[in-house]
Amino acid sequence: MLKNLTLLFLVLTLALWCGSCARTRVLVPEVVQPEEQPVCDVPHLQQELAEYESELPRADEERNNFLIRLARLSFTLGELSSKNEKNQYFEKGRHYSETLTQEQPSWPEGHYWLALNMGGLAEQGGARRGLKMVTEIVAEMEKALQGNPAYDQAGPHRVLGRIYFECPQWPLSVGNLPESLSHLQAAVAIAPENSTNHLFLAETLFKVGKKQEAHQELEEVLKATRHSLCAQFLEEDRQAAKRLLEKM
Repeated sequence: MLKNLTLLFLVLTLALWCGSCARTRVLVPEVVQPEEQPVCDVPHLQQELAEYESELPRADEERNNFLIRLARLSFTLGELSSKNEKNQYFEKGRHYSETLTQEQPSWPEGHYWLALNMGGLAEQGGARRGLKMVTEIVAEMEKALQGNPAYDQAGPHRVLGRIYFECPQWPLSVGNLPESLSHLQAAVAIAPENSTNHLFLAETLFKVGKKQEAHQELEEVLKATRHSLCAQFLEEDRQAAKRLLEKM
């Protein structure tokens, strides 16, 4: 019952937010049932990316939706591809995201996928490049957060929470464990069915010494039914939770 109410809350949140956007806007619903969690197949995603790219010049009223899909597909392929192919997909994703932010600066999707694709590029570029890019990544994700904190299963809170967890603290970078905790608690409250929200919160709780609360969140990872990208990443989250439970 609680899970159904949570899903209903997310649907209503997205519906109310979308209702305030331009009349021509048509979005693919972000909330799907657990059994519809997609298994990402790289050849299929590559074909889909190519089809969207070929149709983009003729998309007309659907252009913005195509740009969102292209940015997301590019990021997903960057995550799934081999090391020597990652940059080309993240660069594609950055291009489509930047195009969307220029054409629709008030929409959160462009800022969200721009931040994620830039994060992929930063990770591939090493620590020095990552530290240079992190301020811009945070700024883009803050814009996405202001636009719609529930987008992509509380993605803006989840990503910001992780950035504040992983980065060195001031004056080297933006690392801030209280900020991480605040964002990840918000992510879990908005999208409790998402495995990564619980996993990231557990790791932050563990780092600040709240081991009992971390243990509870890790148990929630094992019960979670959704991942923001692919079904196979849901299993990766579960394995990470099991390893941390053993460590504790």
